[in-house]
Amino acid sequence: MIKKITKISSVFLFINRFFRWAPVAIVAIRIWFNWRILRIRRKLFPEQKKISDKFHKQTADRLVKLAIRQQGLILKAAQFFGSRADIMREEYVLALSLLQDKVPPRPWNTMRPLLEQELKDDVSKIFKEFDTTPVASASLAQVYKAKTFDNEYVAVKVQYPGIDNIVFWDIAIIDFLAKLWSKVETIIDFRPIVGDLKINAPDEIDYFHEGQSAEKIKLLLEQDGIDYVEIPDIYWDHSTKKVLTMSYIDGIKITNISELEKHDIDTEIVADQLIDLYNIMILRLGAFHADPHPGNLFIIPPTKTEKLKIGLVDFGLSKFLKNEFRQQIIVLTSAIVNEQPELISDTMETMGFETKNRDAETYEALGDAFLGEVIKSGQAYADQKMLADINVRLSRVLRSNPLIKVPGDVLLVARTMGLLSGMGKLLNSKTDLLQKILPYLEDGS
Repeated sequence: MIKKITKISSVFLFINRFFRWAPVAIVAIRIWFNWRILRIRRKLFPEQKKISDKFHKQTADRLVKLAIRQQGLILKAAQFFGSRADIMREEYVLALSLLQDKVPPRPWNTMRPLLEQELKDDVSKIFKEFDTTPVASASLAQVYKAKTFDNEYVAVKVQYPGIDNIVFWDIAIIDFLAKLWSKVETIIDFRPIVGDLKINAPDEIDYFHEGQSAEKIKLLLEQDGIDYVEIPDIYWDHSTKKVLTMSYIDGIKITNISELEKHDIDTEIVADQLIDLYNIMILRLGAFHADPHPGNLFIIPPTKTEKLKIGLVDFGLSKFLKNEFRQQIIVLTSAIVNEQPELISDTMETMGFETKNRDAETYEALGDAFLGEVIKSGQAYADQKMLADINVRLSRVLRSNPLIKVPGDVLLVARTMGLLSGMGKLLNSKTDLLQKILPYLEDGS
């Protein structure tokens, strides 16, 4: 009997996994096939811009439909690219950015059993009030507003039932597609990025880790005298690995420009302050919130007694750098700014980069792709032309000298800076990144 149940369970898991894999694989292969055809058509008809426009619009629509249907890490990846207004074509930004607000919520009768199972009691006995309509529906969880019996408003983050299996299945299909891509294309190798995803994904579904990370970063910022950041307090009595209860941050979504303008909040100042905050976290403290997409950043308007604050939520993806590695990032950034190819190569190798052959041009191109071109340009963010120029150079050097190993911490820093770059464009930032970063290069070591 037990063997029969085990066999049925295995078949059920196989079917579930297949239905996670199949839609993603079909859409990915279809997009790749159409992209190859597009490249041929553009060579034959270079003057027909509409060919490319139609392809990108159709692709963006397909990705939105796939992300909404699959959710999990597929949705999270789509939200990430939707936040990259600096480098993504308008078709993708317009379509994928909608996923920040239009994730279909799971019904309360689906979420309630997990919440009560985790907290080991009826919701009415745990909270004085509980609004069963979620205030946010994300890729891995939903957030509800509640009130404790001490009359404090809290946000209760509840993981979707079965999301742990879905996350690991999604990693498997993404890994498979990245390996397949590396065999048929040489433009860019996604395998190092997927490798980093494998390392970080488990932390994103462990709310003990998230709560502890939030507390550590909050303490470090307070000790550093940073008073313009609001990070939620954690209510550990009402938290588990799958449920996280924290103080409720009542702010304006950072990309809600019209609402910010109603409160006379200058988005350029917000962008400037955001860059300062991340310079402090990465270069001075070596501890940072690594997922600054629009759904995780809020602006708390100033009052008569309080200044404007930036609210940070969702610390599932956080990083705590070793002091030696933090110093290496400072040295590398300084070498990139000062155009010192040999120091760039030495520092990258010390950090863990590895290419087939030691070549200063390869490391210099990698450094520019990482941050250099944006800093040296005097701009607040990368743009599509800059990215295209970087990719042309990077593709050329990597074809002759492939990248074998990339340190995961650098990928996370680069991902974070990429999201901030996209945010900079959305907020109409005028910040000169070089002037902002120089004090930390001088004092950070």
